[in-house]
Amino acid sequence: MGIPLSKKTRAERKALAAPKMLTAVKAFKEAGANASPWKRTAGGAAAQTAWGPKSSSGGGGKVFSLSGQRKTYLPRDEEYYTIPYDEEPRITVDVTCTICKGFERSAKIQCRVCGRNCHTNCFERRYRGDEQAMEASKRADTEAGWTCADCENLGQLLDEYETSLLMDKFDEYDSDQSTQITLEEYIEFQKDLCLESEGIELSKEREEEERELFGNIDISGDGAINWWEFLTAKSIHFLKKKPKSYVLKQLKPREIKRIRDIFKVNDMSQHGVLDYDEAVKVMKEWMNSVGLESPDGDYSKYLLTSSCVIPWDTFIREHAVTIIAARPNNVGKQHFLPVKRKS
Repeated sequence: MGIPLSKKTRAERKALAAPKMLTAVKAFKEAGANASPWKRTAGGAAAQTAWGPKSSSGGGGKVFSLSGQRKTYLPRDEEYYTIPYDEEPRITVDVTCTICKGFERSAKIQCRVCGRNCHTNCFERRYRGDEQAMEASKRADTEAGWTCADCENLGQLLDEYETSLLMDKFDEYDSDQSTQITLEEYIEFQKDLCLESEGIELSKEREEEERELFGNIDISGDGAINWWEFLTAKSIHFLKKKPKSYVLKQLKPREIKRIRDIFKVNDMSQHGVLDYDEAVKVMKEWMNSVGLESPDGDYSKYLLTSSCVIPWDTFIREHAVTIIAARPNNVGKQHFLPVKRKS
């Protein structure tokens, strides 16, 4: 939803404790009643960062890769966790309004991910003026459904180091401190990074790939990447590197039931196994059920395994990140779903 600018200076932000760091990111999505993540955030002076006034000691800095000067700690997937095929997900219903905490029986809208409710009136008061939020809420009664701000914020699934790294990286890209990253800033940064890390100039082919990547992150299509788009895309990047058991545990019962029901309909053998074509069909039907489409009509690229025989356990483990990436309230061909790497 809205993403207001913090009044903290860069130096003060650095000094925040880790729990506060994560809470701050969550607040970007929930606190702004009059700002939209799709609109350009008010920038202010040239010394303004996405987090607040820039301190005299900030800015510049050495260009570094997305992984930073140190690698993110990735624990081994020691615990093999799986989601049973024949066990019905336990879905609970919380009738309490997440905004006012009341139980009144007035009209409510329900999150398709967590199932929590909020009164329609409470939602309209909180997000008055946010056209994107109001438009998204209209889908609550459709098959695609609506996602609450808490579930839509994928940054909550990262640890404090990853969150801090993304904040710094956003500031590195945003060279003019306008609180948005333009295509020109993005390409210029990639050229500097290539020259410094590899000692060569960015080739035309790689520049085209970076432009395509920019377009994938710029969901609104306004030619600039705001913090919400950046956080969502890079959260998916980090989740893909985490142990699969960790990502599986982040799935909600409603998400599991939706894709499992589609899997079962296409499981002709009823043994929890699909062939390749059936699996592609599952991906297409699942994407369409949450309101998403393939830009070019090719749904095979969203199937992240190339096996001829795909059991349920493999399917759900490989696509847990994909399911989470579908949480944001995007409808149509623009979305954050990962695709299979080109060979």
